[in-house]
Amino acid sequence: MGHYLTEHIIMKTDYSPELISELKSFYVERVVDNMDTKDLVNYVMDDLDRYYEKQSDMDFLEDAYNYWEDHFDEVVKDIEEYMNCPFSLNRRENESTAD
Repeated sequence: MGHYLTEHIIMKTDYSPELISELKSFYVERVVDNMDTKDLVNYVMDDLDRYYEKQSDMDFLEDAYNYWEDHFDEVVKDIEEYMNCPFSLNRRENESTAD
């Protein structure tokens, strides 16, 4: 099946950029439509993790500050306390037991 598909796609190199763009949009819509809530949450969290990992610390801190605004210092304090408690785990390491 894969060989036929590859030949079919290669023979259709005359797809317009507009058609490819629409096909991508439709494909994304269908993939998302077939995801359950857990899959969607995991996908968004992974995507945001990658996004914020690529940001400079200053850009990330600006985004975080803008998100929490007046509560930013309190959130930072809470996270520092959590990091220092004996039972704290990285949230990613603990995902399998969160269900």
